[in-house]
Amino acid sequence: MSNPTQLEGERAMSLSFTITLQTKPTGQTEFDLEITENYEGDKWHVAVYVRLAENNYEHWETVGLDTQAELFNYIRKLQNSED
Repeated sequence: MSNPTQLEGERAMSLSFTITLQTKPTGQTEFDLEITENYEGDKWHVAVYVRLAENNYEHWETVGLDTQAELFNYIRKLQNSED
């Protein structure tokens, strides 16, 4: 059985994707999360940007996480971060 993360004769592939989310319950803050698997020594490398205005984002923080559970918990925590 082949490894689903690896194409025959090629290196293992890593995921890379962006998530846009708004904080709950009002949506007053919008974040873009750039998530990369196996990057800079992290299993899950997350660069977070906060939207200041239309097409204007500022770096919020960068975190490294070890498991998918930690990644999803971090996303939930960020989404529920309204004051």
